[in-house]
Amino acid sequence: MITLTRVKTRDVIFAAGGIMVVLGLLPKLAAVATVIPNAVLGGAMIVMFGSVAASGISILSDVDLREERNLLIAACSIAVGLGSSAVPQIFDHLPDFAKMLLQNGIVNGSFTAILLNLLLSRKNSSDA
Repeated sequence: MITLTRVKTRDVIFAAGGIMVVLGLLPKLAAVATVIPNAVLGGAMIVMFGSVAASGISILSDVDLREERNLLIAACSIAVGLGSSAVPQIFDHLPDFAKMLLQNGIVNGSFTAILLNLLLSRKNSSDA
């Protein structure tokens, strides 16, 4: 939303977050959201997910992917995120709370990136 509105003040971000939490906790407002036509939701999702993808590409453009460590972290994170979204049944044997968390490709990709960044940073710092 910051990219679309270009509003970056802390107060506005906190207010928007508070509004979203309140709306999420009120079932009557959630019921109103169900009357929004699928075409409208689809259009909003295209803009939202496209903005997230473009923002990610922008961040990755600042990273030197010719360095093996950075390439490995980016490649593994993307692959794990896409793989867990494409084949969610690999988590069927897990408890419901773990399944709900791990079936999200963004969560898996993020965990993979953080873990690899920590592991590969330690390896490189001990080599020096």
